Amino acid sequence: MNNIPDNTVKYLNFLNLKLEKPSYNYLEQICQAQLNTFPFENISKLLYFRNNNYKAFKLPTLELFTKNFSQYNFGGTCYTLNSNLLILLREIGFDCYHVMLGEEHMGIIVKIDKERFYVDCGAAAPFFKPVCFENDFENISHFGKDEVYLLPVDPHCNRYKYVRYTNGKQSGKTWHFHSRKEARVSDFHEVIKNSNKPNAPFMTILRCHLYQTAKHRSVSLVNNKFGIRNSKGETVVRALSSTEEISTVLEEEFKLPKLPVKEAIEVLETLNIDIFAENAQ
Repeated sequence: MNNIPDNTVKYLNFLNLKLEKPSYNYLEQICQAQLNTFPFENISKLLYFRNNNYKAFKLPTLELFTKNFSQYNFGGTCYTLNSNLLILLREIGFDCYHVMLGEEHMGIIVKIDKERFYVDCGAAAPFFKPVCFENDFENISHFGKDEVYLLPVDPHCNRYKYVRYTNGKQSGKTWHFHSRKEARVSDFHEVIKNSNKPNAPFMTILRCHLYQTAKHRSVSLVNNKFGIRNSKGETVVRALSSTEEISTVLEEEFKLPKLPVKEAIEVLETLNIDIFAENAQ
């Protein structure tokens, strides 16, 4: 347990956690710290795209992931965040594997004492602790009025679904998954490729989200709209009028001063996306 790689040590240091033996409580600490440390953002995604000459995207290695967080405050979207979280969990002794939801989303299943738990820090969703979905059909992961349910479809065949609601209305797709079907990163290659095409969802907006549970809130940036949601579900949104204002909000409210947002906005401009347009999302 003490002979873990340097990049794993760096990762734990970013989470402000010490190395412990695998357990449910330790895994919960990791989930909580991850959502409060690494932002769900596509600024890094846009810059990876630019740096690869607007072509193919490769998932950052754990070494690059930790380096980029240190230098640029990068987190990532689903594939970057959950692929590197799985590497961390394996390096520190957890028995875990990827699972594919809805033929597109990358989740994590962790086995502890012969029980499977769902872990997901790559959807800007409130998974602050591992979800005991196979034996608790009443489970709910929530923050204010943002709620995620893992519901049985055919539990005897290990089939479940992921459904998210915001303010009482379904948000996003219903994702079906097979909890015992282990997925490899290579199984996601085609969907990752498609997610990095110029017209893909996270290639047409500016997005950043971070939980700040010590302040009982989450902060969100969608194009030039900055929102703060508290743990009761109350949300305040204001429009930002310049790149400088966005940079200031990321520094002062998100506490992510190194995020190169100006460069990301320039990439969007090359894709004919104006985040300050009235019809911007």
